Amino acid sequence: MTVSLSPWDAIIGYLKSAGVRHLFGLPSDDLQIISSLPSSGMDFILCKDQRNAVFMAAGYALTTNQMSVCVVGKGPALSNTLTGLLEAKNLGAPLLLLALGTGGDKLGTRSFQEADQISLVKPLVKWAYRVEHVDRLVWAMERAAFLAINGAPGPVYIELPENLMDQSVPIGFQPAPPERLSCSPSLRELDAAWGIIETARKPLILVGGGMKSGNSDVIERFANQHGAALFATASGRSAVDEEHELFCGVAGLYTDISLRRIWEESDVVITLGSRLEETATFEWDILLQDTPLIQVNVELEDFAHEYKGVKVLGDGYAAVEQWHDRLGQKPDGEWLEMIKSCKEKAFSQRAVYLEKLKKTPGIHVPELLEMIQTELPENLVLLQENGLQDMWSYFYPYFRFAAGSLSIVPSDQTSLGFGAAAALGASVATECPVVALVGDGAFNLFSPDFITAVQYRIPVIYLVLNNGGYGWLQNQMNYKHLSGQSFPFVSETAKTGMQIPQYEFVESLVIRSKEEARGQLQLAWEKYQENKLVVVEVYADLADVHEKISHVYGDFPLYEQQASKN
Repeated sequence: MTVSLSPWDAIIGYLKSAGVRHLFGLPSDDLQIISSLPSSGMDFILCKDQRNAVFMAAGYALTTNQMSVCVVGKGPALSNTLTGLLEAKNLGAPLLLLALGTGGDKLGTRSFQEADQISLVKPLVKWAYRVEHVDRLVWAMERAAFLAINGAPGPVYIELPENLMDQSVPIGFQPAPPERLSCSPSLRELDAAWGIIETARKPLILVGGGMKSGNSDVIERFANQHGAALFATASGRSAVDEEHELFCGVAGLYTDISLRRIWEESDVVITLGSRLEETATFEWDILLQDTPLIQVNVELEDFAHEYKGVKVLGDGYAAVEQWHDRLGQKPDGEWLEMIKSCKEKAFSQRAVYLEKLKKTPGIHVPELLEMIQTELPENLVLLQENGLQDMWSYFYPYFRFAAGSLSIVPSDQTSLGFGAAAALGASVATECPVVALVGDGAFNLFSPDFITAVQYRIPVIYLVLNNGGYGWLQNQMNYKHLSGQSFPFVSETAKTGMQIPQYEFVESLVIRSKEEARGQLQLAWEKYQENKLVVVEVYADLADVHEKISHVYGDFPLYEQQASKN
């Protein structure tokens, strides 16, 4: 027997069968979705800003490794999501955006809020589809969910015309939840790569964000078997245990100076699940001039063509499993000793630097990061931004992600406010402690949805590094000796104190010095355990930057060789 449902009943019914439990967004004016929610058991987190809503949904998806859902209206409501979609696409966040659209009966008539939404969205999603007939609605939902989680995960878009939402949807079959497929590399490609790996004496493995979907320790076992140095891209952090003896930090821009030698000496680099963005490949034209590169990706468009070597199409875990079962050379003792020596130097220099900071007034971000690792649980989910001071957490060994922890960072787009908003989605998704390390500029941009956390009682520990504004721009301006110009990106007025809204659910704390920092962090954890939203304002010095980014030129620091001449 064929049963007819309202479009929103059909949509919510499908999402429930697909395992979706939370929705984010701000619905359209007709509010038809509201009548379909009560019997579903789903929670709709009503956001105040559509951009933040997509950020939250992305944080949820990256925490659960499942498809998240965002619901918005049409026209400007949809255009407000574009920054979030740009971030979700580059992060590989499986996310379904549902938006209302102008009805087909009114297209081209200058209807209220009419816009070519498909054209706006299409470059930013894996698939964009406008449902023109009710018979295609459930099909569209199934296809969108399938595409969101398979291949390289990413956002998808379904547009719901207004006139469609007044019709009935015939349902004559049981909706099928999306199936997650595997993609094994071909034997020919594996053999070609193995021909390089089996003779390598100084292998290096780079783990990208595409490997965050797995939970196997095969990468660490493979590294042990072949004596391979382990690095991660910024988005790939926490995919492997950073306490592993062969883990050496973050690639490219964020590689500790003491660990650069490992890249210079390596005789093969194996990249797993990385698009090799500019931050990950910073200085590779110098460090890897003649080093063959083996790239493993599940999407053709994710391969970089600037490097010689072998491309392997398929799942990175499947490829490593295959190589792990083959017998290669024993680990090279000299290579392992060099890795150990470089790591010891990096940790020694970190210890010297922290000791130096103890003698200076105020609280410095490296000191704060050390206290986070000693005072907060290891299984935390750390959301990060990409500002001048919060970037310290990208530099290993100043912060290390142990097994069981999770790192969520902005993509190479580094959308301001992403980490602050995504922290709410992450907190909804997990029972692990959620900490957001953000700058005051990012936190202020997120502020419209601060009340959302209060209304839904979403606990997060926000560590807000207050340097009085946009520190990265001010630092660049100072470096170029333009500080006399009347463009103050930071100000002492802004740094006098943040105005945190006062609610019973909110605990506001301040860290001005290293002497009070540990006690305030301990108090923050106590209040968080009481299910509170905790905002810790940390007074940050504009000069507190890592040496790698102290010489700023445009979007990126100067190369080491150039910086040393300045």
